[in-house]
Amino acid sequence: MIRQLSPELETFLTPQEQFDQLFELWRRRAGSHLCDFAYANPYDGPDHSVMGAIEDALHTLRVLQLQYTPYGGNAVTRRLIAERLSQTHDAPFGWRDVVLTPGAMAALNVVFRALKTTDVDEVVVLTPCWMDYPLYLTQLGIKPVLVPLTRDAFHFDLAGIERAITPATRAITFSQPANPTGVLYCDEELALLADLLRKRVAGGDESLILIADECHRQVVYLPNKFVSPLRYYDATVIVYSFGKSLLIQGQRIGYAAVSPRMPSRATLGQGLERACRMMGFCTPTSLMQLAIRKLLAHGPDLQRLSARRERLCSALRSYGYSVVPGQATFFLYVRSPDRDDFAFTERLASKGVFVLPGSLFHDSGYFRISVTASDEMVERALPVFASAVLD
Repeated sequence: MIRQLSPELETFLTPQEQFDQLFELWRRRAGSHLCDFAYANPYDGPDHSVMGAIEDALHTLRVLQLQYTPYGGNAVTRRLIAERLSQTHDAPFGWRDVVLTPGAMAALNVVFRALKTTDVDEVVVLTPCWMDYPLYLTQLGIKPVLVPLTRDAFHFDLAGIERAITPATRAITFSQPANPTGVLYCDEELALLADLLRKRVAGGDESLILIADECHRQVVYLPNKFVSPLRYYDATVIVYSFGKSLLIQGQRIGYAAVSPRMPSRATLGQGLERACRMMGFCTPTSLMQLAIRKLLAHGPDLQRLSARRERLCSALRSYGYSVVPGQATFFLYVRSPDRDDFAFTERLASKGVFVLPGSLFHDSGYFRISVTASDEMVERALPVFASAVLD
């Protein structure tokens, strides 16, 4: 007999499953006229240099290079990533601080699992957030405490965060840059958040960790600059996926990296490796662990993405939509003309245009557009957006 899921898990699973059913239904009807702005699958495809690195890895194989690697990943690859992080984050990462995972989803799971100590643990999640943070926490027996960002601007509500932290709080998690809003948090607000967390640690919350999902840190539009929360708070764990910067998201390679300035770095690093084993999250494929060595500094074609983003943003605003002023990621976050954002996305889907409703991100009244759709899709979709705002 299959175990029945808890009502809490069903709450997080059902909206996504409903959307997937909708997507499949209207995808078949739209056929070649589908305009896919829902998921960040890059229709431009990866650069030749990315494919070349994978081909080179295949052509330079030695005995056992495609076989098992240790939990945590290949030591050479981990060392190269640690060296790169030391340069980009101005912190002395060692190779044991980096644990390779099959993408950011696995990294988040093993970090959450490694931090769990009691049956009443809590993690503060800033919303809107990437859809499955609360799902993973709930599945692991950790209570997600959802704290909304400020409305319209979608920046930190420091007073709300402080109220949400209790003696049971193990961590606070958010994405920088933010998914789905595209907001890039600045030095000042990151420093204020760090001050708040240090104050709580000084008051007795010694294990308060900051989990920074940095999956889109290489998708930042000029003249803006990425700043890692690690700059301001030592007890930080970074989660990363190479799929975004390489435009090959299905290849599933990423990592969790423990701050080298964290007092418990060695214990937590070992905990991440052990969580990989206990949860069945092994390492990325051996092939990608080899190929990624040549791609650590690679970033996507931001000029093309920026032009498409500006085209959409300008058109949507001219139609009367309110677009959140983001500075990064593949996404635009747009206020829905209909208070029921799911119903609005369904109307768009019936006309072949797919976006994600804000309700999937634990928000309401907005929808997310991914600019990884093709230019042809953009041109076909604009008249649909224009007419939908008037329906």
